[in-house]
Parts: sequence; C-alpha cells; structure tokens
Amino acid sequence: MYHNFVPIKLHNNAEKLVANLTALSQKPVVCPYCQHNELYAVNTSSGYYRCKSCQRGFNRSLNTPFYRLAPLEWLPIIAERRLCGQSYITIRRELNCSKWVVKNRSEIIEKYMQLNFSDLYNWYKNFINEAIIDEPLIVQEQAKQLKDWFDNILQTSQAICPHCDSAKTQKIGEHRAQFRCKNCWRYFSNLKGTGLEHLSRSENWWTMIDLLVKGKTNRQIESVLGISLGTIINYKKQWLKIIQQRNLLVLKEWIINRRG
Repeated sequence: MYHNFVPIKLHNNAEKLVANLTALSQKPVVCPYCQHNELYAVNTSSGYYRCKSCQRGFNRSLNTPFYRLAPLEWLPIIAERRLCGQSYITIRRELNCSKWVVKNRSEIIEKYMQLNFSDLYNWYKNFINEAIIDEPLIVQEQAKQLKDWFDNILQTSQAICPHCDSAKTQKIGEHRAQFRCKNCWRYFSNLKGTGLEHLSRSENWWTMIDLLVKGKTNRQIESVLGISLGTIINYKKQWLKIIQQRNLLVLKEWIINRRG
C-alpha cells in the first residue's frame, strides 16, 4: 500500500521500519535477562512471554519505546497507514479504537522513525503536513488517464444515436457533449452512463482534478473555482465514484488520504 506513495529511494527504509515494528509482536528467541532460550507464552495477544529459567516476564518490545503498547500488532498497521497519509480518524475506524490511541502510537512511531530513519522521517513530515511535494508517478499517471478519458469524450465529434442507432448525428457546440440526431431529430449526450452527466461546468473538470490531487480543502477549491461549497462536496463524491469505476484505485486512495 505505502509503496505507491513513499518515494522509491525511501522504500528500503519504509520496509525496514514496518519489519521492525512487525517483529515486536513475534516470539522472542532468548530471555533478555538471562539469555535462556526456553520460553512460554503468558498472553499471546500482547506478545508477553516468561522465561522458564529466571521466571521473569517480558515481550520483544522490552527496552524499546513501544513497551506496553498492546496490541503490538497495531504498530505496523498504524505505520503503514500513516505512510499513506491516512488520518487518525480513518485508522481508528479500522482498528475500532479511540483517536487518542492511534495518535499516541503514531507519535511514538514518528520519534522512532526520526531516530533510525531520518530521511524517511523528513519526507513523512512534509507529506503529513501537506507541504509542497511531488505526487508519486503512479498518481500523476492515473490523474492523466482520467483527464485524457473525459477530454476524449468532450472532444468527440461523432456519436451513435441511442434512440435509433443512426450515425447521422451533429454535435451541438464546440465544447459540449450534446448531439442531435438527423434521423429521429432527438437530442442526446454521450456523457450518459459515464457518471460525468451528473457534473456541470465541464470547463472546470481539469482544474478540479488538479486541486483534488493537491489535497486542497473545500474552501480552497471554492475560492479557485467560484463554486458553492455544497456543489464542491457533491462534486468530490461524484469524482471519487467515477475514479473507482475507472479502476484508478491509487488515485482514489491518494485523494482520500490527502484530504484526511
């Protein structure tokens, strides 16, 4: 998941971070107190074990910043989701816990990242704080696919009449998707069935996609496009449906995460 958003040069650091956090919930090899290797589980949900030799209890998070942060299985999940830009609220819904629980663990993970993976941390802070960063290549490519798709629809000069199947049709207006059939004289739009028929102001579609990709707020989009707030909210919902239908899943995830 996070590989789509983290720069390629930082993939190795991100993988190590997630691997280190995943290892915390796995069974220890030896007792950290006496180095004895015969251990038994006391509480598997918290990864807590006891040594058969010294009888002391511990888990793999001992002597780490993550000690007593059960369940330890949540740590790599939170790290992965935050590297994708997901908000605390989105993550807490997935884990069925409080926002504070996610925020607390996320902050500890960030400190660990800063100490051990400084390059990844520097990128992450800019990413989370919505500083100006380059969109991942796959996001740029899928945004272009979306624009090219509706641009081709709008630029189409010929269409088959859905009422009588005649090819004798005439486009009405240079930049519109409206046609008139010369056979049955009925009017139609080639936007029908695409989801685009629910969106007005086609001249704003390109800018709208750019603003969504940049993670702009509703108010910021309103100031740029001069469209009412309610219309923008409806536009966002419809665009996400269209993006889902076009199977541009990385683009959809990016937009959702960037707007938190």
